Amino acid sequence: MRLLLILFVLWPGFALADPDLPASVKARILKAPDRWLAEMTRLVAGFGGPAGLTSEGIDRHVAVERAAARANALRDLLSADLDGDGAVSAEEGQEMNLVLSARGRGAWALRQAAADQDGNGTLVGAEIVGFAQAQALDRFSDRRADGLRAVLAFDADGDGAVSIAELLKGVATLVDGA
Repeated sequence: MRLLLILFVLWPGFALADPDLPASVKARILKAPDRWLAEMTRLVAGFGGPAGLTSEGIDRHVAVERAAARANALRDLLSADLDGDGAVSAEEGQEMNLVLSARGRGAWALRQAAADQDGNGTLVGAEIVGFAQAQALDRFSDRRADGLRAVLAFDADGDGAVSIAELLKGVATLVDGA
């Protein structure tokens, strides 16, 4: 990866001023540029189009990650819905405890308590969905999404998209200027 950074620093006719990045993002890049570059390259390649990654691509990535986190949280709770009625009764929760390890029982108790908004011991649809949504936002916060959007500062040609070439050159310039 460092070889690619060096090549793009030397690439003629490709200039990028020090990008306007939040201090936390800049510090993260400078601490481990190869790691950050690998993560952002996967993001550009996975969610970017022919011109590169746009704001819409980042929004799509955030939505996909949050959907996966919601699905995991729903699965975790609904795996105790033994009768398939869409709710988890206190009795079903106790049945779940019988098949879990000690750590699993502790994790289940925390999930169940967090989801049970009215404290009646039964998780109903709205509570389950609300818990899943909260888990999605916790696992992929707005702050994390904003950190990803900072990659758009590497858009050297102003076309609204960050290409892998712009990303490599921008990170190399940032690292060399540090």
